[in-house]
Amino acid sequence: MLFKYRIATGAGSAAEGYELIFKTGEILPQPDGMGGIEWQPMKFGNTTIDVPDIKKRFDAFGIVTDWKVIEALQKERNNAEHLHPQNAAGVIGKFLSDTFPVLSTFIQDELDSAPATLLGETWTTMLKHHDFYQAQAAVCTAAWAGLNVPDDLLPVVPDMQCEACGSSLLKPSGDEEESSDLESGEVTYICVSCAHRALIVPLLEETLIEFVGGYDPFSGEEPPTAECPECQHATFVHTKGKCLWCGMQLDPEGCSRCGNALTLDDYDNSLCGYCQYQADKYRDA
Repeated sequence: MLFKYRIATGAGSAAEGYELIFKTGEILPQPDGMGGIEWQPMKFGNTTIDVPDIKKRFDAFGIVTDWKVIEALQKERNNAEHLHPQNAAGVIGKFLSDTFPVLSTFIQDELDSAPATLLGETWTTMLKHHDFYQAQAAVCTAAWAGLNVPDDLLPVVPDMQCEACGSSLLKPSGDEEESSDLESGEVTYICVSCAHRALIVPLLEETLIEFVGGYDPFSGEEPPTAECPECQHATFVHTKGKCLWCGMQLDPEGCSRCGNALTLDDYDNSLCGYCQYQADKYRDA
């Protein structure tokens, strides 16, 4: 609603504002070459503009916001309206917290107003939620420092989500009977939001797949990660040619014969698969 209000403030009249907010086709206001807007007659629609339309109008008027955060929140809102939310309350709480600074900046920079003045009690509620979430997130971040997570995997930790509620507020359980050594494979996390407990390593390995990105499990393509032949963790990243757990790395110089990049199938070999085949063929001739 605030985004639509900001768009309407760029109109020269109430009728022009109506045309901007209600769906009227793909015609957008165009600069008239003299610092103003040239308007064309449009047929009024019965529904208001959606997110893609808002983005187009923001571009036309030079209005700025963080669309990555807004689109994530919009996705969950749509899922909730259709009664099949993809994320539970834990992850939605993170979206709301992420939205807080975006909304604050937008109200101050684009609407020239104070958030507390414009939103009243709603802003007070959001502020309390944001402060609580950020405080809990700081506690979780500090707790991970006591665990021997490999350096290359530390950036993945904040993306881990509770397998029960989807919250990112996770920390090592810290049980006295547990070791702090992840290599034991028995170290667990606890979710601050719902108290769910589970093993850390499998979740870390699974999260790495999403962290690397660009993988559709239904595409039939090879996952971006695989089990490392040296440490047996599923933390070898194909695009890096490296295991993020133990640091095992394929020769960055590539195949010693043709220079092509080596793959995990070429582990412990200086030749790529094709060149090794040719070498074996020549040797057996």
